[in-house]
Amino acid sequence: MWELFIRLFLLVVFFLLLVGGNVSFAAGTTQLLEALRDPAGVPFYPVVMQVLQVITFALHITFAYASVGGLLVALFGFTRKDERWQRLAQASLELAKVSVSLAIVLGVAPLLFYQVIYDSLWYASANLSAAWYVMFIVLLLIGYYFTWGAYFMKQKPAVATVLTFLGVVFLLWVGFIIHVVNYQALYPEKWVEWYTNGGTTMNTSGWNIYAFNIFRYVAFLVAPALTCTGIFLMLYGWYFRGREDMDQSYLEWASHVGAKLALPSAAVWLLSYFLYVLSIPSDWNAKGSIFTLLGGMGIILTLGMLFVSMKNPVKMALPSLVASGVAIILISVFREYLRLASTARFGYSPYNHKLNLEFLSPLLFFGTLATGLILYAYAWWMAYRAGKVPKGKVVEATETEHHLGDLSVFVVTLWAVVFIGVGLIVIVKNYG
Repeated sequence: MWELFIRLFLLVVFFLLLVGGNVSFAAGTTQLLEALRDPAGVPFYPVVMQVLQVITFALHITFAYASVGGLLVALFGFTRKDERWQRLAQASLELAKVSVSLAIVLGVAPLLFYQVIYDSLWYASANLSAAWYVMFIVLLLIGYYFTWGAYFMKQKPAVATVLTFLGVVFLLWVGFIIHVVNYQALYPEKWVEWYTNGGTTMNTSGWNIYAFNIFRYVAFLVAPALTCTGIFLMLYGWYFRGREDMDQSYLEWASHVGAKLALPSAAVWLLSYFLYVLSIPSDWNAKGSIFTLLGGMGIILTLGMLFVSMKNPVKMALPSLVASGVAIILISVFREYLRLASTARFGYSPYNHKLNLEFLSPLLFFGTLATGLILYAYAWWMAYRAGKVPKGKVVEATETEHHLGDLSVFVVTLWAVVFIGVGLIVIVKNYG
């Protein structure tokens, strides 16, 4: 009985907020955003977390693009009878398989930074579509397993085609869910209306989708995925061009396929970005922002570089990679700017969080980052060198590379000791 009374009371309050006018509702949104802030504050300077969020997101989304784009290229290749397409499909599937793993690992950091400095936005939006948000992990795992299944069945094109199709469907589905949760977070003035259906009920199921923008979805996922994968194919030809055991005509063909894929995809990327910018509400004051313009200029730079690359994709593979990298960083900055613009209307800012400086967590993060950089620098450099020699030949490490390997082992060991040691100290301090 009391639960019913409370629900009816809240519905009346929400209804009054909805019909009380724009000014009163804006004030209510401001109070709502402030009330949802974590009272414990943040453990480090928000601007530092903001920068780290942009950088780590750019790394994460690069491999997410390679995952989706690699599967799409593999799907097309497996449906072709041409031997070169079959070979390229297998190579693209290898790219997607590895990229999914890296996208998952690198996706943790930006999500955590987002949850800390934009807790009001993230948790409110995630709860509005909570069931979908929980399901995205399950769907991601299913897509990952389908990708691995396609990899193991790559010698059977018919089976690999089906598994690849399922893999890309689930990954696009995951991208759709993340898009929805992030997009809904940009409209705090609509949360109450969505949750209550305009003050008539309470949507507690978590299965509702309240906002979706097709232009944003294409501009932030689909189009750049195909663009970046096309550039990866250009790099594929560039990287193996000196291998004696590789068919050079096939590599040249693969590079041209990549350029022909990347160029129109970049044009779609620019068009969808422009259309999304036009759909941004005018009260955000974001359409003419320098960050909006820089995002578009990054895509134009990539498009121009790809246009030049059409004559010699192998030669222009590295410049195209740099251009696309700049575009991805600028789009990541623009994406972050939109959060500031959408909430500034209500006087909300991540810089206004209560600051409780706590240096241990940042030190552990930066220590882990340094450890990862050293370890991966060594692993990727040796993998790069190993891939440049024909199969059957052994790469002889130089003295410098031996030292780098020893340093990697030492740093990882030191990190493990510190990480476990800190955990034990905290346990003893709190429960000892």
